[in-house]
Amino acid sequence: MDDQAIDYKKLLNAFQQGATQVIKEKQELNQINVFPVSDGDTGSNLASLMQAILEETNKEATSVLEVFERVAEASLLGARGNSGIIFAQYFNGIYNNLLIQEEKNSVASFVKSVKSAIAEAYQAISNPVEGTIITVIRSWAEALSENDQVQGLEKLLPKALAEAEQALNNTTKQLKVLQRNQVVDAGAKGFYIFITGFTHAFVNKETTVKSRTYSDDSPKIEISDTKHLNTSEPKYRYCTEILLDHVTKPKAEIQMKLAPYGDSLIVAVNRNKARIHIHSNQPDEVLSYLSTIGQPLQQKADDMLLQYQVNQHKKASIALVTDSIADVPAEYILNNQIHVLPMNILIGNTSYIDKITIQSKQFFKMNKNRSERATSSQPTLKTVENLFSFLETRYEAIIVITVADKLSGTFHTVKEAAKKMTASTTRIEVIDSKQNSAAQGLLIMNAAELIHSGLTFDEIVEQIKKKRSQLKILVSVDDLDPMIDSGRIPQFAGKIAKKINVKPIVSLNEKGEGQLSDFAFSLKGNERKIIHQLKKIHTKNKIRRYAIIHANAEQRAQHWKNKLSEAVGFQPSYIMDISTVIAMSAGQGSIAVAVEIEERGD
Repeated sequence: MDDQAIDYKKLLNAFQQGATQVIKEKQELNQINVFPVSDGDTGSNLASLMQAILEETNKEATSVLEVFERVAEASLLGARGNSGIIFAQYFNGIYNNLLIQEEKNSVASFVKSVKSAIAEAYQAISNPVEGTIITVIRSWAEALSENDQVQGLEKLLPKALAEAEQALNNTTKQLKVLQRNQVVDAGAKGFYIFITGFTHAFVNKETTVKSRTYSDDSPKIEISDTKHLNTSEPKYRYCTEILLDHVTKPKAEIQMKLAPYGDSLIVAVNRNKARIHIHSNQPDEVLSYLSTIGQPLQQKADDMLLQYQVNQHKKASIALVTDSIADVPAEYILNNQIHVLPMNILIGNTSYIDKITIQSKQFFKMNKNRSERATSSQPTLKTVENLFSFLETRYEAIIVITVADKLSGTFHTVKEAAKKMTASTTRIEVIDSKQNSAAQGLLIMNAAELIHSGLTFDEIVEQIKKKRSQLKILVSVDDLDPMIDSGRIPQFAGKIAKKINVKPIVSLNEKGEGQLSDFAFSLKGNERKIIHQLKKIHTKNKIRRYAIIHANAEQRAQHWKNKLSEAVGFQPSYIMDISTVIAMSAGQGSIAVAVEIEERGD
C-alpha cells in the first residue's frame, strides 16, 4: 500500500460527489433530526457546508494535499450546526495530519491521516456523545486502518463503508431519544451519505451519483405532527455560531471560558481561525468574549425554541416572516411563531446580529467614543435561502413582510431568494410594508391576526397590502447628528437646523420614503405637536391601536404613554426599545409613536 499513489483528480471528484449526495438528501436528514435538539435543520446545515466545499473544489487542483487544503478551508468557513462543525474539524484534522506525512500523495499517508484526525474531531466537542456522527467517523477511519493490508483505496473504501453503515444502524440503540423515535442519528447519517457518494465516485469513477431517495419532482417531505413528541423543549434558546479570525487563545481555554454560557459547545480551531458552536440564552455575551480573543467574521443565532414550537405545535399553515427592523415585542414574536430575518450591524471590524447579539442600548454604549460611523446591512441571500429551506417543509405558504423598499435592500434580497424556490410547491408572497419600526410591527400584528382568521392566502395578502396605508409613524428626534450622518437629513439643511436648535419630527410618505413631517424648537414642542396630530387623526378616523418605541429614553416613553393614553382614551399596545438599525439614524433619545387607523376619511 505504501507504493500506491492517490489520483488527486479522482479524489477531487469523490469529494464533489459526496457533497452532492448530502445536498440531495438534506430533507431526509432534516426529518430525522432529533438530537441534540429537535430543530429539524441538520440536513440544511450540512447542505450549506457541502455547498461551500463544492464551490471551493470547483477550481483546478494540482495535488492531493491541495485538494484537502481546499476542503479544510471551505468546511471551516461553511460549517453550520453541531454536525457541520464536527465535519469541518475532522476535515481540517486530516489536512493537518497529511501535512506532516513524508509522502503526501500515498494511500498509506491518507489512511494514517484519517485515523489520526479522529482525536481532533473528539477534541472539538466539549462533551462527546457516542451514537452520533463522531461514532460513525471513528468506525469508518478505524476500518480503513484495520484493512491496511488491502491494496488500494478502491478496495479499502467499500470495506470501510460497510463498517460505517453498521455503526450508523447501531446509533438507534445507543441513544434513548433515537430509540424512542426509531431513527438513526441525523448527523451520523449525513456523514454516511457523504462517504457513500465519495466511495462510489472513487471506486466506480462516477461523475454523477444517483440519490436513493431524491428526485426533482418528488413530493415535499412533511414533518409528522407526532414524529418528535418525545423530545423536550430546549433549555437554551439560541443555536449560536461564530467564525473567528486571528485567534489568540488555544481551543481548551476557549472551551473553558464559554462553558458557563450554555451547552452543545463545539470549538474547531485551525490556522488561526476558529468556528464556535454553542446553545445559549446569552449570544450577546458569547460574542462579547470572543471579540476579545479574535476577529469575528461570521455569526448566526437560530431561535431553537421557535423551531421546537413550530415542529411540535404549528399554529398556522402559513408562515409569517419579517425582518428585525420591525419593532414588535419578542414575546409576541414567539407566541405567534413569527420568523425574523436579522439585520446586521457593523461596528469597527465586527458584525453584530440586530436584537440578538446587540441591542440598541448596547449600541449607544459601544458607539459612544468611536470616530468611525457604524453601518447596517440587510440579511444575506444565503440567510434568506436557509430560512426558506426550513419553512418549506413545514408550511403550505409563506408571507414575508419587509421594511420599506425605499429604506433597505431587504425586499429585493428576499424577492431574489423567493425566485430561486422554483422547485418548491410552497407559495411565497413578499410584501413591501412601506413602513419601518413600530409601524411595520403593527402591520405584522395585523398579518398574524389575518393568518389565524381563516381567510384564504390571497385574501390575507390583499388585506395586508390594503392595511399599509392605514399606518403612520411619527419620530421625535433629539440628536440631529445621526440623521445627518446617515443621509436622512441633507448636511447643509442639518447644519442650519443644528444652529437654530431645531428638533424635527420625521415620518414616512406613502412610498415608504423618509420625510420631514414637522419641527419644533424643543422636545416638549415636538411632544405637543405629535399629540395634537394624533388627536386630530383619532377624531377624524379613529385610532385602532398604537405603539411607543424609544432609543434609550424609557422615562420619556413612559411620560408619552401617560399623555397619549389621556389623549386617545386607551393604553398603547406596547412600549419597547427601538431596533438598533433605526436607532443608528434616529439617534439616542428619540421617541416614536406608530398608529393604526381604523379607516381612512375623505
